[in-house]
Amino acid sequence: MTMDIRGKTIRSNKKIGSGRVREFRLGCNRRFFQITTFCPDVIGPGPTHLYLIEDDVLILVDTGLPTVMAKKMFYHWRHQPIPPDIDELPDDYSEQELFSALTLTGHDVSEIDFILLTHGHLDHFYLGRRIIDLSGAKVAAHIADSSQICNPWGMTAMWSEKMPALMAMGMPPPAHSGGKVMIRSEVTDFALPIDCPIISDGPLGMNGFKKESMQVLHVPGHSPGSIALLLSDQNGDRVMLCGDTLLYPITPLPSDLITYLRSLKKMKHLNNVKLVLPAHGKAITRLHNRIDFLEKHHRHRLKLTYEACRKPKSIWQIATMPKYFDVFIDPQKFNPLAGQEAYVHVELLHLAGGLHLSHIDGIVHHFRNSGENFEEVYRRAMDIIDNEKTTLLLR
Repeated sequence: MTMDIRGKTIRSNKKIGSGRVREFRLGCNRRFFQITTFCPDVIGPGPTHLYLIEDDVLILVDTGLPTVMAKKMFYHWRHQPIPPDIDELPDDYSEQELFSALTLTGHDVSEIDFILLTHGHLDHFYLGRRIIDLSGAKVAAHIADSSQICNPWGMTAMWSEKMPALMAMGMPPPAHSGGKVMIRSEVTDFALPIDCPIISDGPLGMNGFKKESMQVLHVPGHSPGSIALLLSDQNGDRVMLCGDTLLYPITPLPSDLITYLRSLKKMKHLNNVKLVLPAHGKAITRLHNRIDFLEKHHRHRLKLTYEACRKPKSIWQIATMPKYFDVFIDPQKFNPLAGQEAYVHVELLHLAGGLHLSHIDGIVHHFRNSGENFEEVYRRAMDIIDNEKTTLLLR
């Protein structure tokens, strides 16, 4: 039996866009399932896809996010009104979606042997503690994301480190905190141990389980420890579960643009990938076309950023320019994701000598371009991407 990349829908999504269960076959009676769980769209990345893989062991790829935390993280913490249909959801709604989906696949949560995390962002591992309590499952993840996954204060530490940089961009502080980090005790409940650390590319190995037909690929950039999992059938055709490294139709947010563009180059060398299944959005059937699109997308954003700085601009002024993003970014509201997107493009242009610090107004940094033709600056930026050794010196 050959690979079936069309999939079969066992349960459809509900009105809020989650709840779907799809079955895929890798041939030889090997199955895996896509389970879609609630995560807000518009204000968040949208419903999170989890993947249940049947093999000698039962593996759950990512866990999703408790609905109660989705409300706090994406709405309360950013002072956004919760739509009535979301507000009415029970606090354990995502958990209910997952557990009922497992039943439809013929399994129970207690049967899960391993949880494999594609990366250490909250919508991918915060439901893990509940699953471990019910199953005793062991956790596999890349060690580069251990500071977020294992540290009960990882999120607080991250915001503590980021806040000065966000304020230096010129972004208004969070309305509720005056720029100070809110210490929330409830975030400590979600830290997970990494029982099976991933440190290199190769066959997925977890506590004695190892399969050549399951290959791990380290693809940092969205996060330091982002990974993809390649599942092969008997003919060598492959499906890739890519987390947030590739998304469609939205574009992933790089935490580090240099590293992210290098990961895209690395993925260009993959062959026989018939289907790419991300953690949000739609399936990707043409891997190399999507990579080409993302490279062109970031080239365009680099050009927008460079040309915006004919006169000195702060990073926040760049991020809130009309048409910099496809959606309106309110310059009066705290939006760290928009600021981060603009920042990583400024950083690469700065390293390439295309942008220079013009002046500092209070704490807000302003940048001006070099006046060169953009193509020359872009060539130097690509030289940085191509030459990994020079980046360590530049940074």
